[in-house]
Amino acid sequence: MTDSTSKVSTAPLGGSFWAFWSASLASNISDGVAMIALPWLASSLAPGNAALVALVATFGRLPWLLLALPAGVLVDRVPRLTLMVTANSLRMLLWILLAVVAFFGWASIPLLAVFALAFGALEVCYDTATEATVTSLVPKERLERANGHLRSGALVAQEFGGRPLGGFVLTLGLFVPFLFNIAALLVSVAALLRVRATAPPVPASSTAVPASRGLRRVGSDLTEGVRALWNQPLLRAVAVVAVFVNTAFATMLSTQVLFVRDTLGLGSVGFGLLMAFAAVGGIAGGQIVSWLRSVLPHGSLPVVCLAGSGLLYLAVALFPVTMVVAGVYFLAGGLVLGYGVAMTSIRQRIVPDHLLGRVNAAMRTVTWGMSAVGMALGGVMVSFLSPHTSQADALRAPYALVSVVTLAVVVFFGRKLTHLVRENDV
Repeated sequence: MTDSTSKVSTAPLGGSFWAFWSASLASNISDGVAMIALPWLASSLAPGNAALVALVATFGRLPWLLLALPAGVLVDRVPRLTLMVTANSLRMLLWILLAVVAFFGWASIPLLAVFALAFGALEVCYDTATEATVTSLVPKERLERANGHLRSGALVAQEFGGRPLGGFVLTLGLFVPFLFNIAALLVSVAALLRVRATAPPVPASSTAVPASRGLRRVGSDLTEGVRALWNQPLLRAVAVVAVFVNTAFATMLSTQVLFVRDTLGLGSVGFGLLMAFAAVGGIAGGQIVSWLRSVLPHGSLPVVCLAGSGLLYLAVALFPVTMVVAGVYFLAGGLVLGYGVAMTSIRQRIVPDHLLGRVNAAMRTVTWGMSAVGMALGGVMVSFLSPHTSQADALRAPYALVSVVTLAVVVFFGRKLTHLVRENDV
């Protein structure tokens, strides 16, 4: 075991990292406002038509399924900070156009869907570049701390900053949230420009994929990234785990609002409070994940997070009462984010820099793709069980499924996963 795995590094993360964190915070505040403003604008254009409102949300998520792998190629071909500055500058321009459209009453559902698709495509580029850029700003032994701060900041910005601000500024006019987004992205771009000016130069060896190829050999570059993920034993194992765990977890996400309403008997305020419990737990998990890595046996952190979350969701399935669910959401929020931070940090350490964008994109394609499948399965599962039991009991099934699948992964695959982490993350 190396020193980096046996003690918590308390060395400063550096001014470049904190400027980068500030850019991420501002960008995520903008995303949080958008999560409220775009659906609200869509619902005002198509009142009572859930399918049309969902269409806008779907177009916003499609780029993660369709464009993540090409975005990974782009991240590995061009300077990453320049790509992030460009992506947020273009998002700022789109918000300006949308503010004008909303102000003059020109908005329509098809137009919003196109905007959502464009925002999503730029978000894919920005987020994929973010994970690949962190490794150039902090030493490898501090990645858990850095990623924990980034994930915690994103939760704070979106859940406790962006969403409430989005609801508040909507009362001032449908176009006002978009003006707020413009200001937030302007701050983000300014912070990124500071990082680009002060960050250490990227070694020439990490720019192995020349941007001059243009559209040439995109297919081979994509294949190289996917092959790099599949041929690395630990990354392949994590991708396989994600197929099962993310699918099961998404069945719960797609039906949890009905679980809160029909099983727990809570209203919208109660639902919001439960989501806040999960967010606070996630923030706590992001802050302590580096410490947990140092005190747990080397390589065991991912399995501990999986086992803990599996047991917690079993408690929800068995004891569906508000106090139990609130406690589970808090604790599980920390474990789920802790697992994400741990695996992201390991991936950043073991993947060569010139492949990092494509490997990150390939992993996200797996996780987001299986989440989409799981969300559809969640509705099918509850609909199938409802005629045979009460709706309230049927809505407990996704939580039981998450528990069974996660614990099965731990029982049958946990020892191997721990061994792979110890073998590869040295």
